[in-house]
Amino acid sequence: MMECFGALVGWDHHDAGDRIMLRLESVQSSEAAKNHDPDLFRFLMTKQQAAILGNYLVRISGQSPVVPKKRGWFRRRFS
Repeated sequence: MMECFGALVGWDHHDAGDRIMLRLESVQSSEAAKNHDPDLFRFLMTKQQAAILGNYLVRISGQSPVVPKKRGWFRRRFS
């Protein structure tokens, strides 16, 4: 198995029903970024795998998980 290293420069996703298609863009050097299009990687995963990956990345980044704010009485009443 060959390992490749690069910098993540972009990503996108597509909802595919019970799965998610994750598209990652990467470049291997700043010179490559100037002269070429980024390398594209596509991963098909279940939504559960995506949630586990997302939680893992939040945890190792040292960030706090996003907790939805409680809606105020105005929003509860009129939305």
